[in-house]
Amino acid sequence: KVLSCAPRVFEIRNFLSPAEVQHILELAGGVQLSASTTGDGGSGNFNGADETSRSKTRTSFNSWLPRERSEVVDAIYRRSADLVRIDEALLRSRGPSELPDLPSKGSIAESLQLVHYGVSQEYTAHHDFGYTPVNDKYHSARYLTLLFYLNDSEDGLVGGETSFPRYVNAETFQPLSVTPEAGKAVLFYSQLPDGNMDDLSQHAAEPVKEGEK
Repeated sequence: KVLSCAPRVFEIRNFLSPAEVQHILELAGGVQLSASTTGDGGSGNFNGADETSRSKTRTSFNSWLPRERSEVVDAIYRRSADLVRIDEALLRSRGPSELPDLPSKGSIAESLQLVHYGVSQEYTAHHDFGYTPVNDKYHSARYLTLLFYLNDSEDGLVGGETSFPRYVNAETFQPLSVTPEAGKAVLFYSQLPDGNMDDLSQHAAEPVKEGEK
């Protein structure tokens, strides 16, 4: 479902099955969460290492799950590749014969980031894109984000919406607000089709009022 054309935001309900949601939650229970940080999404490092600065703008906790962690996580990566219409091989390490014209054999995607928000925790309005160094020949940068929700109001969650404050439309001056729903995916693009950064893609994780997200 198209939620917005400016910025380009899409909603896919039931992208994850209940079993997949439960599997990720079980994996999350076995990893150590650290205080979330902020950083430059254009560093070209796609394993979370570019998130370097702790600030009051982001008060959640997070960790990372690699694609290789389980067959279920791998299947989610494959489905995600289908959604954004790219070869799933781009989202993993590749052998010499796979996509030989590409300069790198590493994944162009980050590991799956697990983020936990408690009451009053949030991530204020920000962009996911960054600006690469001028000497970066390939200008590695995030061009899209795919979010998965793992719980919702049935689990006691109040608040925690994903909002897009620069949403442009002919009906309201209010931000676009996406309500968490277990299994739902939200896809949005940080770059325009011409390669320029989309300033309208600014978004926020609104504060959790009750429960957890």
